[in-house]
Amino acid sequence: MVSHIVLIDDSPSDVYLVKLALEESGLRFEMTNFQSGAEALRALCPSADAVNDPLIPDLILLDLNTPCSDGFEVLGTIRGYPGLSHVPIAIITSSASAADQNRAALGGATTYIKKPTQLKAFIDNVSRAVKQLLATTHS
Repeated sequence: MVSHIVLIDDSPSDVYLVKLALEESGLRFEMTNFQSGAEALRALCPSADAVNDPLIPDLILLDLNTPCSDGFEVLGTIRGYPGLSHVPIAIITSSASAADQNRAALGGATTYIKKPTQLKAFIDNVSRAVKQLLATTHS
């Protein structure tokens, strides 16, 4: 089974690292990357008069620092959209703030991944979290 993963992150290096982590995990996946929260919301939560159906992925990976919108606002909008309420959302961020972790949990994030500075730790943490989240959605 191929999993469809949405990544909302504007950093080319982080996009590359997440893709590398997914490849290392052995998962079969397709990844759609949105450079901003606003761009992602247009695809994930279109308005009633939109021409396209909403994109419904198996998993959303969300960086809190996205251009054009706050990551917490993006999280709240996605969680408020009926067709996406079941989709796990993993926050991937450099913030180790307990306040951010709490706010993400209260906002409906499924998990919170602090971006490690070491390459191997980044790949291992992201790979492990994604595999766990997808295992719960496909079981």
